[in-house]
Amino acid sequence: MEKKLTYDKYDAGQGFLFALFMPFLVSLVYLFIVYIIASIAGVSLENITENTIYLAFAMLMSPIAFILTFMLVNKISRTDYAMALGVKQKFDYKYLIVAILLSLVCVFGMSNFVNLFDAVLEKIGFVGSYSLPLPMDNFGYLVLNLVLLAILPAICEELVFRGIIFNGLKQYGNMSAVFLSATLFMLVHSSVEQTVYPFFVGIVLALLMLRTNNIIYPIILHFLNNAIVVVMNYVYYQNGIAESFTLSLSNILFAIALAILSVLCVVITFKLILKNKDKKKKQNILQDGTQKDAPNTFLYVGIIGAVIIWIFDLISGFVA
Repeated sequence: MEKKLTYDKYDAGQGFLFALFMPFLVSLVYLFIVYIIASIAGVSLENITENTIYLAFAMLMSPIAFILTFMLVNKISRTDYAMALGVKQKFDYKYLIVAILLSLVCVFGMSNFVNLFDAVLEKIGFVGSYSLPLPMDNFGYLVLNLVLLAILPAICEELVFRGIIFNGLKQYGNMSAVFLSATLFMLVHSSVEQTVYPFFVGIVLALLMLRTNNIIYPIILHFLNNAIVVVMNYVYYQNGIAESFTLSLSNILFAIALAILSVLCVVITFKLILKNKDKKKKQNILQDGTQKDAPNTFLYVGIIGAVIIWIFDLISGFVA
């Protein structure tokens, strides 16, 4: 059977559903294996789960889950992923520069607004978890955090979200795919405090994928975004700096103004990049054999499940 050259909306639905629940499944398997090892060794499970090695391997479960999701969807859909992801295209340094600049806009332009959002949540009684899982005591931990929080997520999450999900959702229209994929990207984090930033970054990553049709550039942007945050946390920790946000009028106005400026920067950047875009045939044409009017059940179930998890996290934050 001949392979497909692009993903469709049903691939996107499967990809999101698997991406939502696969991390839970993989983590359960990991916890079960650790439990067996603890039982054989006669060690308390609590002692193991507090160990840094356990935490490091636990952080690997999410990237593993996304890779399994990517492989599973490609197996089911029989898609030529190299063609669908555009990785065979010639590397364009113009887009590399754009990815670097956009990563700076995302981190430094939106950080105050994210801190404002977190401060408002805290003000109304929400208790969240904002610390990194692993310590930042030395350079070795910095490298480990960069691998686990920047390199692996950038590759594994982009293969699924901008590779399968966004490309598949383009059958609903390009801009619908941008905002819907960003919403799904936000929901898969299953965390109220990670509502604003993943949504904004998800939009930027989707726009970059839309323009370049090459997964390499969103991966670079995603990596730089996460790496900058990790390095900043390392610098703050090493210098004893505690990042905080005071709900004063000046801070609120500054955070909002900076966020608006960031949005304008993104809009202007993509307007300039997109203005000379080739008028090619739309890539959201259904593949042969795809039922145009069939309900996207996997996507609907995934969205319902993700919203339920998000609401549960919201309730948990207020009753903690």
